Amino acid sequence: MKFFGIKKNMLAFALVAVIAACCTGTIDVCAAESVNTDATVTITAQVGKDDTSVFAKSFEGTVDINLYKIAVVDETGNPIISDSYQNCGIDISVLNNSPKVADIEKNIVEPAVKAASGKTADAVITASRKDGSISGQISIANGAGIYLYVPQSVSDEKNNYSFVPYIIFAPTSDYIVSGVAGADETWKYDVSFIIKPQETPIIVEIPDDPTPTHGDEIVHWGEDIIEMESPVPLFGGNPKTGDSIIPMLACGIGLLFGLGLIAWYFSLLGKNKKIVEE
Repeated sequence: MKFFGIKKNMLAFALVAVIAACCTGTIDVCAAESVNTDATVTITAQVGKDDTSVFAKSFEGTVDINLYKIAVVDETGNPIISDSYQNCGIDISVLNNSPKVADIEKNIVEPAVKAASGKTADAVITASRKDGSISGQISIANGAGIYLYVPQSVSDEKNNYSFVPYIIFAPTSDYIVSGVAGADETWKYDVSFIIKPQETPIIVEIPDDPTPTHGDEIVHWGEDIIEMESPVPLFGGNPKTGDSIIPMLACGIGLLFGLGLIAWYFSLLGKNKKIVEE
């Protein structure tokens, strides 16, 4: 890699400083190595160490995080909007003015999310629980650039989880992140970001009247699901079977007749016994 004097790119500092939640300020102009635009970057997604959310503690599934390369980076660290995201309302110049998170969301993230809708992700990180924490990573050849990351919504038995999309700059350096004089100025091609879950409890609605109005309706009662194959009420009412009452009457009459024959038989048996004894 060739080394030559270049100015520290203020865009990179502003972006990474916001993402890393570090202090912002003015960085002195000094020499640094150029960005290797042909290098492979490794991007890691993870849950914060201090995250005490239900997702961080108990989610056992996987989360797919789509990465969209909305800008490339030249050798000086200067970002240039990718061709497929030109004229989409993305304003990278906002990074020149030590922007707040809200500024980046309004001028870069929101229009980038709209522009990326329907596009195939440039890469996908699949995060899962490992050693008690959720994380995942991917390596991208010739990957220097700004990425929009969009974690996909997931759910478990009790909650739905959504996530906040944002952007990440790759590569970066300790000097750019911290702004501290004397910090390491070497470009680092292994970068990471924290996914921030928002959980919504799954509410099971119990109907006031669990009786279905259609034969194939599914009735939710508590946590059980009962599939009805006929319009027979669960509680009260009379079943509408469409059967005639005549067979029921015939069976009843037959039953009474049979009981009468049995009684008549035992009556005759008793009389015959008396005659024999006399």
